[in-house]
Amino acid sequence: MRKVRGILASLLFATAAVAQQPVEIKEWPVPWTDTRPRDPAVDRQGRVWFVGQQGNYLARFDPATAKFDRYDLEKGSGPHNCIVGPDGAIWFAGNTAAYIGRFDPASGKITKAPMPAGMASDPHTLVAAPNGEIWFTAQVSGYVGRLDPKRRAVKVVKVEGSGARPYGIAGASPELHATRNAQLATGSTPPCCTRRGIVAKRRGRR
Repeated sequence: MRKVRGILASLLFATAAVAQQPVEIKEWPVPWTDTRPRDPAVDRQGRVWFVGQQGNYLARFDPATAKFDRYDLEKGSGPHNCIVGPDGAIWFAGNTAAYIGRFDPASGKITKAPMPAGMASDPHTLVAAPNGEIWFTAQVSGYVGRLDPKRRAVKVVKVEGSGARPYGIAGASPELHATRNAQLATGSTPPCCTRRGIVAKRRGRR
């Protein structure tokens, strides 16, 4: 018992020592004012990608050179977040234009995966799964969806309950968790947050 207490004391001391170490925070102002830059993602080269939701752009920042590069999207796209794919491509949610886009940094080419007609019209937050699929939420329309990047095929499922508003999504397993009514359940899509708690569905179930 004394040995266990000694180990715990050592761990607590080490944790306290780390917590007391100063952390340097460096900031770089985004050169495009009033564009609502958000949701950064870091690629393998250490460059930071982000979107300008009100400015309708995708951007890249290189901390080594402090250089910003901007890639304009069509007006009204309203990108909400972006992620880096395993091949280095940048995927982003065209939140107000009902599509998920793929940007190729080498060519500058953008390809789109449109949302199913009449459903999930506002792709919101994307997350990559280990198998290469992209899961996403559609907050206002109330859906959680899955994109197959190879076929550009999109499947969506309605989140049950009025006003669920699925927001963030996380987890990289074959299971989905969403937040609703402060309840936690496991299903077959990754974790996502709604206004009211945590919900989930299994594939093939209602």
